[in-house]
Amino acid sequence: MSELLVLGIAIVAYYFIIFARRIKKSIITFFFGILLFILKPVEGLEFENLGRIVSFETLGILLGMMIIVEILKESGFFTFTAVNAIKLSRYKFWIVLTLLMLIVTLFSAFLDNLITIMLIAPIIFLVADTLEVDPAPLLLLTIYIDNIGGMSTLIGSPLNIVLGSIGHLDFAKFLTVMLPITVLSFIAVLLMFKINNKVDTKTFNEKLRKLSDMDPEKAIENKSLMYKGVSVFAIVLTGFMFHSVIKIDLALIAIAGALILMLLTQKDFESMSKDLDWDTMFFYGGLFTIAFSLEEIGVTQAIANLFNPLLHTPFLLMIVIMWVSAFIIPFLSAVPGTLILAPVIKLLVLHGAPFELWYAYAIGANLGTNLTPLGAVQNIVGVSLLEKNYNQTISFGEYMKKSFLPVLIPMALGTVYLFFV
Repeated sequence: MSELLVLGIAIVAYYFIIFARRIKKSIITFFFGILLFILKPVEGLEFENLGRIVSFETLGILLGMMIIVEILKESGFFTFTAVNAIKLSRYKFWIVLTLLMLIVTLFSAFLDNLITIMLIAPIIFLVADTLEVDPAPLLLLTIYIDNIGGMSTLIGSPLNIVLGSIGHLDFAKFLTVMLPITVLSFIAVLLMFKINNKVDTKTFNEKLRKLSDMDPEKAIENKSLMYKGVSVFAIVLTGFMFHSVIKIDLALIAIAGALILMLLTQKDFESMSKDLDWDTMFFYGGLFTIAFSLEEIGVTQAIANLFNPLLHTPFLLMIVIMWVSAFIIPFLSAVPGTLILAPVIKLLVLHGAPFELWYAYAIGANLGTNLTPLGAVQNIVGVSLLEKNYNQTISFGEYMKKSFLPVLIPMALGTVYLFFV
């Protein structure tokens, strides 16, 4: 009976997560998490076990990075960087696009993917308006590159943060393994865009010269704030790189950095709380409870058993996991899907699968995120921004049709890359 209750709650919760439009996903998911605590269908759903149920390392990383990013955003640093890229390109279309996509990749590698889309989308719209072209292809390219860039680090995408916490992955090692496939995927998707979009380069270059009056300095809201933010951010990233050497958890490094920056900029918790994404924090809290309950009733073990026959062929197992994740995550969404599948990876590794299985999953899940608008919240927000600013909608089917090759070709590259992992 308890198994049916947990499964019923999980199915209803995931239904709302995937299909709900008018109901806040964070509220409904957190409600179902609380409901599980009230009903106690499995052992261990007690407050004293909260540390075993909820990954406070994941929440700590998110909280710390949210604070740092919000302060950097307030300083105008991100717009300043994007405007400088346009200036640096000397208004050559393909150079502008490449530099902007490189910025998207760098931002998404170390910031929240959603923040990256919200910061870069206005610049993409400005370029599209200047060129007098349809902004949809440029925005979709930005979404693809955002998800590809986020693949490279343990803090680059929410699913990587969850993966790192569950698998106890090392930041520097993860970056070393994931950076080459990130670069290859970036190049492949950008080349595909160039091949599929023939443009009058000379005309585009002339139109882009209209942006020559843009002054990067005017994008800076607070120069002192920017210097402090960038300095602390650099120290935090250094801490991430060496966390396994200094023996300090990523969450503690992120929170300590955030607190130092708050002290330097005389921010307080009350003022900062208004800008933080509490919806995401509560959404994760509910998901962790649901995932814990599913694991307790044996769902994780049952899924792992499906892959057990492949334990004797490790490379085949890695390929299967990579492709399965690429086609499951786009429909379950990044974090909800990872909270179900990451414990499966953990069990398989414990049963003898290669540790590199974590990287195979990370490649498939991150690249697969691009397949549907449901793949991640940044996909949904990107499409919504297009509708809001241009009254242009992209249907689910149309999105999949456009994103199929930008997912398939990097996935093929990822399959070959697994030989060298």
